[in-house]
Amino acid sequence: MFKNFWYALAFSDEITETPSRHRILSQDLVLWRGPGGEVRALSDTCVHRGGRLSQGKVEDDTITCPYHGWGFGSDGACTVIPANGRGRPVSKRARVDSYPVDEQYGWVWVFMGDIPEEERVPIPDLSFMDDPKWRAIRGEWLWNANYERVVENGTDQSHTPFVHGGVFGDPKAPPVEEFEVEVGEWWARLTVEQRSPNKPAGKLSQLLPNSRAYKEEPPPVLVRTAFFFPSVVMIDLTIPKIGRQIIWDTNIPVDENTTLTKYIAYRDFYKSAWADRIAKKMVEKVFAQDDYVVTEIRPELIPDEMAGELHLRSDQMSLEFRRIREKAVEKGYSVLGSAEGTKTSKTIIASPYRREAGLENAWVLPATPEGVRAL
Repeated sequence: MFKNFWYALAFSDEITETPSRHRILSQDLVLWRGPGGEVRALSDTCVHRGGRLSQGKVEDDTITCPYHGWGFGSDGACTVIPANGRGRPVSKRARVDSYPVDEQYGWVWVFMGDIPEEERVPIPDLSFMDDPKWRAIRGEWLWNANYERVVENGTDQSHTPFVHGGVFGDPKAPPVEEFEVEVGEWWARLTVEQRSPNKPAGKLSQLLPNSRAYKEEPPPVLVRTAFFFPSVVMIDLTIPKIGRQIIWDTNIPVDENTTLTKYIAYRDFYKSAWADRIAKKMVEKVFAQDDYVVTEIRPELIPDEMAGELHLRSDQMSLEFRRIREKAVEKGYSVLGSAEGTKTSKTIIASPYRREAGLENAWVLPATPEGVRAL
């Protein structure tokens, strides 16, 4: 798993003035909205006796630990210790980590790391989402699988005829045709034409405005898939005579063995509400088909060495993901899967406040160390 990246952690409307708990990188965060609507993100563990701040209340942008009433501001500094009484200063070490937050494209993004702002990989440009021509649905899927396996599956073209045959991808035409791959510093995008079954299965035919076109062999679908390291995936389908559908998902590494995918699926055809139900069922049918395979992959984690698995030309997107992953490891961004610590100790993903002058040694809980391997 990797620190020092932006993660889309929640849909915007999931975060309110009431504190809520969110788990990422084996660590719990508490999120809430301040008086001006800004989202706050703090470590969920009180440094006094380990109480969960998310079980407390927020008043005047201060969250109160439910155990002993300690109050923490949006910067993570403790401002209230009831047991001290009046006049006693609050220790500088009475603080929890507070993380940068941005809100874009319907998601709340949290920066899980401590590097300076100018060194951070930017949030992907998803501005097309604001175009009113799109009809959108959304949902989530919980996997008992490592998020890197989930991300690689999302951009893998050669599995579709076998895992998704009858929905998209033709089992009778499995070869991956000529494709193009663009590679950026922290992303890659593939473009390929792919055959589909002659007739869509089940309720999919109800969703397509020109389903008669499928009674004979349909023209190929233009497929674009992309990943934005470490956790965002795009699947973009242009279907001749029908329209375009784009699925963006954020694959949250809850821990090394659990992934929470939150997705938004856009389409520019059949924009009625009744079609939303069918579209959601189809998207989640695809997730279920993938889940059946991905949760059984062994080893559960991507091998450390490229030679640990056999690669083909059609695996180029997976290879690009692993090359970028190696770069993140070299930068020291990887963290151990057991980042939370043990039953008698706890570590925390370091926040930018740990780099501020005078605060270098003001932390009770140690920073999660760099991982021996990326998980």
